[in-house]
Amino acid sequence: MLTISELCKQYTGPSGTLPVLSGVNFTVEEGDFLVILGKSGCGKTTLLRIIGGFLPADSGSVLLDQRPVDEPSDQMIMIFQSFDQLFPWFTLEENIAYALKKTKKIKDAHARMETARHYLEITGLLEFGDHYPHTLSGGMKQRGALARAMALKPRLLLMDEPFSSLDYLTRKAAQASLINLVSSNGSTVILVTHDIEEALRLGTKIAILDKDSHRLSFWYDHPKDRPHLKEELEEALR
Repeated sequence: MLTISELCKQYTGPSGTLPVLSGVNFTVEEGDFLVILGKSGCGKTTLLRIIGGFLPADSGSVLLDQRPVDEPSDQMIMIFQSFDQLFPWFTLEENIAYALKKTKKIKDAHARMETARHYLEITGLLEFGDHYPHTLSGGMKQRGALARAMALKPRLLLMDEPFSSLDYLTRKAAQASLINLVSSNGSTVILVTHDIEEALRLGTKIAILDKDSHRLSFWYDHPKDRPHLKEELEEALR
Protein backbone atom coordinates (compact mmCIF):
# COMPACT_ATOMS: atom_id res chain seq x y z
CA MET A 1 0.00 0.00 0.00
CA LEU A 2 2.72 2.47 1.04
CA THR A 3 6.36 2.28 -0.02
CA ILE A 4 9.06 4.55 1.41
CA SER A 5 12.36 4.38 -0.51
CA GLU A 6 15.70 5.99 0.41
CA LEU A 7 14.00 8.97 2.03
CA CYS A 8 16.42 11.76 3.01
CA LYS A 9 15.86 15.16 4.62
CA GLN A 10 18.17 17.72 6.14
CA TYR A 11 17.82 21.24 7.49
CA THR A 12 20.30 24.08 7.15
CA GLY A 13 20.71 26.53 10.01
CA PRO A 14 23.24 28.97 11.49
CA SER A 15 25.40 26.10 12.74
CA GLY A 16 25.41 24.28 9.40
CA THR A 17 23.57 21.32 7.91
CA LEU A 18 21.59 19.05 10.21
CA PRO A 19 20.62 15.62 8.82
CA VAL A 20 17.19 14.44 9.98
CA LEU A 21 16.40 11.43 7.78
CA SER A 22 19.01 9.43 5.89
CA GLY A 23 18.01 6.55 3.63
CA VAL A 24 14.76 5.58 5.35
CA ASN A 25 13.10 2.51 3.80
CA PHE A 26 9.97 0.60 4.77
CA THR A 27 6.61 -0.62 3.48
CA VAL A 28 3.15 -0.57 5.00
CA GLU A 29 0.52 -3.12 4.07
CA GLU A 30 -3.25 -2.63 4.06
CA GLY A 31 -4.58 -2.96 7.62
CA ASP A 32 -1.22 -2.44 9.36
CA PHE A 33 -0.96 -0.38 12.53
CA LEU A 34 2.66 0.73 12.40
CA VAL A 35 4.03 2.51 15.46
CA ILE A 36 7.31 4.37 15.04
CA LEU A 37 9.16 4.93 18.30
CA GLY A 38 11.97 7.40 18.78
CA LYS A 39 13.52 9.94 21.07
CA SER A 40 12.52 13.60 20.90
CA GLY A 41 14.15 15.30 17.93
CA CYS A 42 14.85 12.12 15.99
CA GLY A 43 12.73 13.16 12.98
CA LYS A 44 9.45 11.35 13.64
CA THR A 45 7.26 14.37 12.85
CA THR A 46 9.33 15.24 9.78
CA LEU A 47 8.88 11.69 8.49
CA LEU A 48 5.09 11.85 8.95
CA ARG A 49 4.86 15.24 7.24
CA ILE A 50 6.78 13.95 4.23
CA ILE A 51 4.60 10.83 4.02
CA GLY A 52 1.47 12.99 4.14
CA GLY A 53 2.69 15.34 1.41
CA PHE A 54 3.00 18.34 3.74
CA LEU A 55 6.79 18.59 3.40
CA PRO A 56 9.06 17.72 0.46
CA ALA A 57 11.92 15.25 0.89
CA ASP A 58 15.39 16.14 -0.32
CA SER A 59 15.58 12.77 -2.06
CA GLY A 60 13.84 9.41 -2.09
CA SER A 61 10.20 8.61 -2.75
CA VAL A 62 6.83 8.06 -1.08
CA LEU A 63 4.43 5.90 -3.08
CA LEU A 64 0.80 5.26 -2.16
CA ASP A 65 -0.60 2.46 -4.32
CA GLN A 66 2.49 2.90 -6.52
CA ARG A 67 1.69 6.59 -7.13
CA PRO A 68 4.00 9.37 -5.90
CA VAL A 69 2.77 11.46 -2.97
CA ASP A 70 3.70 15.11 -3.47
CA GLU A 71 0.83 16.97 -1.80
CA PRO A 72 -1.79 16.41 0.91
CA SER A 73 -5.01 14.63 -0.04
CA ASP A 74 -8.03 13.05 1.62
CA GLN A 75 -6.38 9.66 0.99
CA MET A 76 -4.12 10.38 3.97
CA ILE A 77 -5.24 12.39 6.98
CA MET A 78 -2.92 13.57 9.74
CA ILE A 79 -3.80 14.12 13.39
CA PHE A 80 -1.45 16.39 15.32
CA GLN A 81 -0.54 16.84 18.99
CA SER A 82 -2.51 20.07 19.27
CA PHE A 83 -5.90 20.00 20.99
CA ASP A 84 -7.17 22.77 18.70
CA GLN A 85 -7.82 20.82 15.49
CA LEU A 86 -11.60 21.25 15.49
CA PHE A 87 -13.36 24.31 14.07
CA PRO A 88 -14.41 26.33 17.16
CA TRP A 89 -17.55 27.73 15.49
CA PHE A 90 -19.01 24.23 14.86
CA THR A 91 -20.31 21.69 17.35
CA LEU A 92 -18.72 18.24 17.38
CA GLU A 93 -21.44 16.87 15.10
CA GLU A 94 -21.13 19.85 12.77
CA ASN A 95 -17.34 19.48 12.62
CA ILE A 96 -17.68 15.95 11.27
CA ALA A 97 -20.62 16.76 8.98
CA TYR A 98 -18.75 19.75 7.52
CA ALA A 99 -15.70 17.61 6.76
CA LEU A 100 -17.93 15.09 4.97
CA LYS A 101 -19.55 17.91 2.98
CA LYS A 102 -16.28 19.64 2.11
CA THR A 103 -14.69 16.42 0.83
CA LYS A 104 -17.92 15.43 -0.95
CA LYS A 105 -17.87 12.05 0.78
CA ILE A 106 -21.62 12.21 1.54
CA LYS A 107 -23.96 14.52 -0.37
CA ASP A 108 -27.12 14.19 1.74
CA ALA A 109 -27.17 16.46 4.80
CA HIS A 110 -29.18 14.03 6.93
CA ALA A 111 -26.83 11.19 6.06
CA ARG A 112 -23.86 13.36 7.03
CA MET A 113 -25.31 13.98 10.49
CA GLU A 114 -26.13 10.28 10.92
CA THR A 115 -22.54 9.41 10.02
CA ALA A 116 -21.26 12.03 12.47
CA ARG A 117 -23.34 10.52 15.28
CA HIS A 118 -22.13 7.02 14.39
CA TYR A 119 -18.47 8.01 14.81
CA LEU A 120 -19.17 10.01 17.95
CA GLU A 121 -20.85 6.95 19.42
CA ILE A 122 -17.80 4.79 18.65
CA THR A 123 -15.56 7.32 20.41
CA GLY A 124 -17.90 7.66 23.41
CA LEU A 125 -18.82 11.26 22.56
CA LEU A 126 -22.39 10.89 21.33
CA GLU A 127 -23.90 12.83 24.25
CA PHE A 128 -21.50 15.71 23.52
CA GLY A 129 -22.38 16.01 19.83
CA ASP A 130 -24.06 19.41 20.31
CA HIS A 131 -21.14 20.81 22.34
CA TYR A 132 -18.65 23.33 21.00
CA PRO A 133 -14.92 22.53 21.27
CA HIS A 134 -14.21 25.20 23.92
CA THR A 135 -16.52 23.35 26.34
CA LEU A 136 -14.62 20.04 25.99
CA SER A 137 -11.53 18.66 27.70
CA GLY A 138 -8.31 18.11 25.78
CA GLY A 139 -8.91 14.39 25.60
CA MET A 140 -12.43 14.86 24.26
CA LYS A 141 -11.16 17.27 21.60
CA GLN A 142 -8.59 14.71 20.47
CA ARG A 143 -11.23 11.97 20.30
CA GLY A 144 -13.45 14.36 18.35
CA ALA A 145 -10.65 15.08 15.88
CA LEU A 146 -10.10 11.34 15.60
CA ALA A 147 -13.80 10.71 14.94
CA ARG A 148 -13.81 13.40 12.24
CA ALA A 149 -10.74 11.93 10.56
CA MET A 150 -12.06 8.38 10.60
CA ALA A 151 -15.49 9.44 9.30
CA LEU A 152 -13.70 10.42 6.09
CA LYS A 153 -12.37 6.85 5.79
CA PRO A 154 -8.87 7.75 4.61
CA ARG A 155 -6.64 5.09 3.10
CA LEU A 156 -4.01 5.96 5.69
CA LEU A 157 -4.26 7.74 9.05
CA LEU A 158 -1.09 9.51 10.21
CA MET A 159 -0.85 10.35 13.92
CA ASP A 160 1.81 12.58 15.46
CA GLU A 161 1.91 11.76 19.20
CA PRO A 162 -1.78 12.72 19.51
CA PHE A 163 -2.13 11.54 23.12
CA SER A 164 1.22 12.68 24.54
CA SER A 165 -0.20 15.65 26.47
CA LEU A 166 -3.03 13.69 28.09
CA ASP A 167 -3.02 12.30 31.61
CA TYR A 168 -2.80 8.52 32.05
CA LEU A 169 -6.53 7.70 32.30
CA THR A 170 -7.55 10.10 29.54
CA ARG A 171 -4.82 8.68 27.30
CA LYS A 172 -6.12 5.16 27.91
CA ALA A 173 -9.65 6.25 26.96
CA ALA A 174 -8.37 7.92 23.77
CA GLN A 175 -6.37 4.82 22.86
CA ALA A 176 -9.48 2.68 23.38
CA SER A 177 -11.44 4.97 21.05
CA LEU A 178 -8.71 4.63 18.45
CA ILE A 179 -8.77 0.82 18.72
CA ASN A 180 -12.56 0.84 18.27
CA LEU A 181 -12.37 3.10 15.22
CA VAL A 182 -9.58 1.12 13.58
CA SER A 183 -11.52 -2.09 14.16
CA SER A 184 -14.72 -0.57 12.79
CA ASN A 185 -13.11 0.90 9.66
CA GLY A 186 -10.39 -1.67 9.02
CA SER A 187 -8.03 1.28 8.82
CA THR A 188 -4.31 1.49 8.13
CA VAL A 189 -2.41 3.66 10.62
CA ILE A 190 1.06 5.08 11.17
CA LEU A 191 1.51 6.54 14.65
CA VAL A 192 4.68 8.10 16.02
CA THR A 193 5.31 8.20 19.76
CA HIS A 194 7.99 7.96 22.44
CA ASP A 195 5.68 5.89 24.68
CA ILE A 196 6.68 2.20 24.66
CA GLU A 197 3.49 1.04 26.42
CA GLU A 198 1.39 2.86 23.83
CA ALA A 199 3.36 1.21 21.04
CA LEU A 200 2.87 -2.25 22.55
CA ARG A 201 -0.85 -1.70 23.11
CA LEU A 202 -1.64 -0.37 19.64
CA GLY A 203 0.92 -1.61 17.15
CA THR A 204 0.77 -4.61 14.84
CA LYS A 205 4.28 -3.53 13.76
CA ILE A 206 6.80 -1.45 15.69
CA ALA A 207 9.86 0.35 14.34
CA ILE A 208 12.47 2.58 15.95
CA LEU A 209 13.76 5.73 14.27
CA ASP A 210 17.34 6.14 15.46
CA LYS A 211 18.49 9.68 16.28
CA ASP A 212 22.12 8.97 15.42
CA SER A 213 21.79 7.09 12.11
CA HIS A 214 18.60 8.99 11.07
CA ARG A 215 17.02 5.77 9.82
CA LEU A 216 14.95 2.85 11.11
CA SER A 217 17.27 0.77 13.27
CA PHE A 218 14.82 -1.91 14.49
CA TRP A 219 11.67 -3.45 13.04
CA TYR A 220 9.34 -5.81 14.91
CA ASP A 221 6.51 -7.72 13.24
CA HIS A 222 3.79 -9.26 15.44
CA PRO A 223 5.01 -7.50 18.61
CA LYS A 224 2.36 -9.09 20.82
CA ASP A 225 4.00 -12.48 20.18
CA ARG A 226 7.29 -11.29 21.74
CA PRO A 227 7.05 -11.61 25.56
CA HIS A 228 10.22 -9.61 26.30
CA LEU A 229 9.78 -6.91 23.68
CA LYS A 230 9.25 -4.13 26.24
CA GLU A 231 12.72 -4.75 27.64
CA GLU A 232 14.18 -4.89 24.11
CA LEU A 233 12.58 -1.56 23.21
CA GLU A 234 13.74 0.09 26.43
CA GLU A 235 17.28 -1.04 25.71
CA ALA A 236 17.13 0.10 22.09
CA LEU A 237 15.90 3.57 23.09
CA ARG A 238 18.57 4.21 25.73
